[in-house]
Amino acid sequence: MSDWNARARTALPAALTGAGLVVVAVGMFLPWLRSGAVLRDSFQVVGVITTLGFLRGQALELVLRAWFAIIPAITLSVVLYALGFRRSGATLGAAIAIITGTVSGGATVESGGDDGPLGIAATGPATTLTGSVLAVLGAVLIVVNGRGGTRRNAGGEP
Repeated sequence: MSDWNARARTALPAALTGAGLVVVAVGMFLPWLRSGAVLRDSFQVVGVITTLGFLRGQALELVLRAWFAIIPAITLSVVLYALGFRRSGATLGAAIAIITGTVSGGATVESGGDDGPLGIAATGPATTLTGSVLAVLGAVLIVVNGRGGTRRNAGGEP
């Protein structure tokens, strides 16, 4: 295998995962909720739910507060990859993408194009979902390509 092919096998999945995680982060700051003329991003929505106390004392409250840890977790995933822990970074990135993809996928389906004064804005969830799909695809490629390792011939020579 040529040197260019070897670099492409590691660089392209990493770029796909990194780009997907960046799109996830951007999508989280785009509008997720429409309330009259006001558009709120995902963090503002979580803040409103927390402030109003809808989930106070329930297990889902912890999950809701964990939403604020997504951006630092994305950063940790990229740092792990950059430090050479490729599969660990890819695994963390895939986990983040699965979580954000599930939430944004549900919100995208529920947005449904209703033009009422209160509803789910499609921009943020759709962007986050797109980034999640890209990140999962790239992470899978990283893990699959990383499994190659050292190949041995039938005679036992590396």
